[in-house]
Amino acid sequence: MFPSAVDTLSCDTAQLHAWQSDATCDYQRELVAWQPSLWDWFTAQLNDILSDILGSKAADAIGTPLLVGLGAAFLLFVVWFVYRTRPELFLRNRRKTVEEPEVETIYGVDFDAVIRQAVANGDYRQAVRNVYLQTLRALSDQSLIDWMPYKTPSQYVREYGSDEFRQLTNHFLRVRYGNFEATSSTYDSVCRLQSSVIPKEERP
Repeated sequence: MFPSAVDTLSCDTAQLHAWQSDATCDYQRELVAWQPSLWDWFTAQLNDILSDILGSKAADAIGTPLLVGLGAAFLLFVVWFVYRTRPELFLRNRRKTVEEPEVETIYGVDFDAVIRQAVANGDYRQAVRNVYLQTLRALSDQSLIDWMPYKTPSQYVREYGSDEFRQLTNHFLRVRYGNFEATSSTYDSVCRLQSSVIPKEERP
């Protein structure tokens, strides 16, 4: 006769209760329930709308191309909006020379003397730049623009939107940021435009 086997599968309820009460054994806290992202929610809503209108098969067929098209349209809108508000960002940035300050300033500068010196040196780039800044100073003195050092040329055009000032600003942007060569012809053009915007006797 063989001795009866000991039941090794009996449950120690006291030990089990102790484990369940022990926070270190609460492994379920490590499990994070899946939460849909904003993109998942948007695609689900779009698929529901398309399914209601076109049926489930048509929605499955055009859902992805439609999302791609909407995303491309949104991206183009953002690029267009930035271009309209900050066109200088799309121009090639030319490395600044040592004598050019990081921030444009319109105060504490004898513009007539600086412009004459630049023209005498054949530095039409500096001449164009200072003609533009001199124009900003005159417009600011007459309260036609609200000059601030952080503002962009496009913002001044929106404040004082004459066609001549817009053309003058475009010349400045091309020379200052677009790596376009400034010549005596460019300088003559900006001077004519400045005369249309600000009479000589009103310049600082």
